[in-house]
Amino acid sequence: TRHDTTPETRAPYRHDACVNMANDDDDHDHGDDAVTQRDEQVVTLAAVLGLEEDLVACREKLEASGWDLQRAVDVALGVNTATDAAEVASPSIARDGGGLRRRHGTSAMTPARRRDSTAVAPRQRRPQRTGSFPNPFRFVSTLGFGVVAAAVKLSVGVVDALMKLALPFPTYARLSAVLTRVACRFDTPATARLSRADREAALEVRAKEFAEWFNESFYDTGSNGLHFLHMSHREALRFAQSETKLLFVYLHSPSHPESELFCAQILASREVTEYVNERFVAWGGDVRDAEVYALAEGVRPSAYPYVALLASVSGEVSLVMSCEGFIDTTGLITSFDEALSAQHGNLDQARTRNAEAQASRRLREEQDAALAQSLAQDAARAREREAEAAQVEAQRAQAEAEARAIEEERRREEEAERARVEAIETRRAMKSQGLREEPEEGVEGVSKLAIRLPDGSRAERRFYSTDTISDVYDFVDTLEQLDSSDYTLLTNFPRRTFDRAESVSLVEAGVHPNGALFVQTERA
Repeated sequence: TRHDTTPETRAPYRHDACVNMANDDDDHDHGDDAVTQRDEQVVTLAAVLGLEEDLVACREKLEASGWDLQRAVDVALGVNTATDAAEVASPSIARDGGGLRRRHGTSAMTPARRRDSTAVAPRQRRPQRTGSFPNPFRFVSTLGFGVVAAAVKLSVGVVDALMKLALPFPTYARLSAVLTRVACRFDTPATARLSRADREAALEVRAKEFAEWFNESFYDTGSNGLHFLHMSHREALRFAQSETKLLFVYLHSPSHPESELFCAQILASREVTEYVNERFVAWGGDVRDAEVYALAEGVRPSAYPYVALLASVSGEVSLVMSCEGFIDTTGLITSFDEALSAQHGNLDQARTRNAEAQASRRLREEQDAALAQSLAQDAARAREREAEAAQVEAQRAQAEAEARAIEEERRREEEAERARVEAIETRRAMKSQGLREEPEEGVEGVSKLAIRLPDGSRAERRFYSTDTISDVYDFVDTLEQLDSSDYTLLTNFPRRTFDRAESVSLVEAGVHPNGALFVQTERA
């Protein structure tokens, strides 16, 4: 086991002596010409580096690297290829006399490189040409690709079994990883044309399917398995950073004979399951999937099964530890302990920074909440003042309206009273002009009447006995003591009321030769 302590010895990817990706293209893309091979290399490099929108730059990188895809990836990510020899010569943990290694590394990458080195790298076909005569061999090559793919994957299984029997274990482990990449080349779906949202959704589905398959295959029903995240590995890195934990990564290779044995005996053991779930954020996938295959192309494992710990707590992604090949439970947990011990300071610093950031965020949130509450209270008080002012204004307007109504009513009453007085005076003047002269006292046939007015005053006058009650009304109309135009005359004993229009003589009215009539107004 080796612990890297200086940046010069850190290496995020494995550079063992294995088949180069460009040579892999020659092995199973032999049906295409050199242009097709290079186009696919450009597309693959763009997917690994996350530069799907800048294929020209990817082509320039490949040209500068002599069309060596692995070298182009190393140069783009700033990997020091001089560490290859050191990695090959690093000590290993042997199992049954084999040469499988347990490797620890702490390579630091910038955030931009983190996204590039962990980006999805689906295999893409060369874009179809339009506006030209179709290639006559395209149909044949397309038709035969499915047959070739099936044959290659079948052959990989057979060759893998034969190599395991015939070769020493270290050599077999190294070549088995190459065969896995060959098989994955023919089994990787093309998702590069999907939009970013659709691609993330598809990756979430694939991650969920892998997690469900793993827990259903290697755990008893109802037991608590590994908590694999249902998201892309890029989102898993972000989530691990937010949780201030290391990201546990498991790359599953179904073609490797010890992968399922490793899952059943080691990963699904109670010790490893509890250890990983408690201390790490877990993510895993099948190398036959596009994203997982791209990650495998980046870390270049020399053998499967492959587990690793990635750190992103500081905003940079680094490979903390990787175990390539079968390793027992004790050795795996020991590797985890050593990695956690090496990262203890970084994790504590990250947790401190996160705690300070959370405290600062909570303080800002509290200050913002207090400010918002203060603003809300000010707004409420302003609304109350506005409501009070509106109420005062409404009361003032109502008082003014009532005053105007009272004034208008008084004015109308005054006008009515003035009109009534004018009507009475006009009637008094008219009746005074038309009133017959009063007969002399002592003349035969003269009646003497006393008129009792509402104010208690009394008026007397002589009338001819042949005069009517209407003539008495005309006399009463001339009296200044009377200020009403609506009144009636009546006698008290016996009580009898006479209307203005009645043509009853004084004799018939019973007030001859002497009598009294009372004036009764409506207001009385």
